[in-house]
Amino acid sequence: MTAQNRVVVVGLDGATFDLIMPWVQAGKLPTLARLLTESAAAPLESVLHPFTAQAWSSMVTGANQGKHRIFDFWERDFHTYGFRLTNASFRSLPALWTLLSQVGRRVIVLNVPMTYPPEAVNGVLVSGWDTPGMGAAFTYPLGLKAELESLANGQPYVIVPDDWKYSTAQRADKVLSELQREVDVRFAVVTNLMQREPWDLCFFVVSALDGAAHFLWKYHDPAHPLYDAGQRAALFAEDPLLQVYQRADQRLGEFLQTLPPDAYVLVVSDHGEGPLEDIEIHLNLWLAEQGLLTFLPAGGARSPRRMAKWLAARAVERGKHALYGRVSFSTLSRLRHLWPDRLRTTLGEESFFPGIDWGSTLAYSEEVRGNIWINLRGRDPQGIVEPGDAYESLRSRIIDTLPELRDPRTGQRIITRVWRREERFSGPYVERFPDLVVEAAYPDLFRPRGAYPGDAPVRHLTVEEMRGRRITGCHRPHGIFLARGRGVQAGHWLPNANITDVAPTVLYLLGEPVPTWMDGRVLTDIFTPDVLAERPICRDGQTTVAAGRADVTYDDADAQKLADRLAGLGYL
Repeated sequence: MTAQNRVVVVGLDGATFDLIMPWVQAGKLPTLARLLTESAAAPLESVLHPFTAQAWSSMVTGANQGKHRIFDFWERDFHTYGFRLTNASFRSLPALWTLLSQVGRRVIVLNVPMTYPPEAVNGVLVSGWDTPGMGAAFTYPLGLKAELESLANGQPYVIVPDDWKYSTAQRADKVLSELQREVDVRFAVVTNLMQREPWDLCFFVVSALDGAAHFLWKYHDPAHPLYDAGQRAALFAEDPLLQVYQRADQRLGEFLQTLPPDAYVLVVSDHGEGPLEDIEIHLNLWLAEQGLLTFLPAGGARSPRRMAKWLAARAVERGKHALYGRVSFSTLSRLRHLWPDRLRTTLGEESFFPGIDWGSTLAYSEEVRGNIWINLRGRDPQGIVEPGDAYESLRSRIIDTLPELRDPRTGQRIITRVWRREERFSGPYVERFPDLVVEAAYPDLFRPRGAYPGDAPVRHLTVEEMRGRRITGCHRPHGIFLARGRGVQAGHWLPNANITDVAPTVLYLLGEPVPTWMDGRVLTDIFTPDVLAERPICRDGQTTVAAGRADVTYDDADAQKLADRLAGLGYL
């Protein structure tokens, strides 16, 4: 290997060996079948929690969330009990392409999540998931935006597929066609860019496989509670989830034929996928059951502040409960502006934490994630838990008792572990994260209460309730990793790799030093022994990096677009 090596990273968002391996064995994915014989491979352990924003950010920086700051699509606003949406400007560490641009290497970056607003690179960049819409300035250089339709061979460019919109409209056939169109557009644009632009690293992401799992799982899996063989046969000639994988497999095969024979190829995903099952955990109901959280009463609020809070809670309860699944999150956000100024902040808080009496609450959760916050004095606006011994004692109590939560049908435990944030993360941003992070078999077990009027913290949903969900498939903790090229052991299977290992391994393949602040390691196990003897791993000795760009926040209109997208994908 020399310093002139070139690397292509193909991101297949949500791709999982759980689907790939059976289809490969059945002869349905010939390109991935060939890659598996030509590559070293491993299941790729994602972050906690395995969602798009934090997973790709960890992959491209080689560092944990406590260092790069992106813990989720949103982060706490500690002036309130609310949140604000994040984007690439919040990321505090340089991505692979930033490091390479600084040393004169040429890059092509296309559709990687958390790259908006686009940064100046030594090459070209088209931002991804967090782009608010086609009207935004989402390319570097800016003039590239006008060329995207031509680069897509005359097709309209796709930032994010409209699969979630068609799924909401109950048009599964349109979901499939929209996902396949995104595959076609992404591979067309990257192929054409690579033919005209010089490059050392090309890193691009196809998001269709993730959308397919979210919206088409019930048509794929006969064991899913919503599977209907007649409905599937009426809509699709064959498994639609397989059809999306096959389109990606076909386009990937065509793309590989265009690459120079000495280029290294990595195929990666940020997490896996699986069914969204009929069980839900409502953490705030569990906290209330333990006497750690108090909900506002249905009436009887007396002080003006308490009355305002109760009215705000009831407004959101009506929006989230009576209209649950029928009114979008962004519509609720827009309604905030109809309320007096003194209620807007409260409504913002109540969007995540409806009906909580903060003055009597020790711990709380936003419930869309397995996160628990301590209502800490000096940090939270109405915090009542003293820092120090009281804080630690409360965390220990929850850690000891929450894992006892059990499935009401099987009696089995459903919590894997409750982590203190500093046990799982390190770096200057850890104190911005939830005080406790709750790990379960998959992250979408944690759900908001919605229209549920009861108080059971764990429950099984009715079929009707499941039909009201926006998605039928959701994330799992392990994605995929494949690497092909000179000196890589073909057909070698590693038992596991970590998502933070991708960045240092790419730098090593390119002959560049690996920053010491990266948490990941070069995956030395994938190489033949002579490769490592020929060129040992080089660390650059840099232990700190300059702060990232100033935070760029979305305006109200763009924030509403992003919130709608998050809601459509089942994240809100």
